[in-house]
Amino acid sequence: MVDHKDIELAQFKVIKTALRKGRKYDNLAKNYGDYLKKLRAEKDLNNYIKTLAVKMFPKEEAYTERLENYRKRYEDNDLYSSLEVLYELYYLIAREENRKRSDDEIEQMFKAMAI
Repeated sequence: MVDHKDIELAQFKVIKTALRKGRKYDNLAKNYGDYLKKLRAEKDLNNYIKTLAVKMFPKEEAYTERLENYRKRYEDNDLYSSLEVLYELYYLIAREENRKRSDDEIEQMFKAMAI
């Protein structure tokens, strides 16, 4: 299961890769640094990344489109690879959150609510 630590590590890789590429990518590095600060400021980090993942990728098409845009922008660039890893993690979270629950899961949740 993907958690906030996996997302943090992937964001570090994006930031470091962007900084290695030179001034052209400094703004991208700053933006991902800001995203990382926002993540760390949250009280419930895992819930925050779940919410963010579902917003970013409500459907598989959103994931595919985002990666295609990055592939075009960072063609032949290891920056694309680091972004792909990060967004694949978010997509895995979104896919898990958006899936239909089994009857057993529903029963367990219902019991946990003590209704």
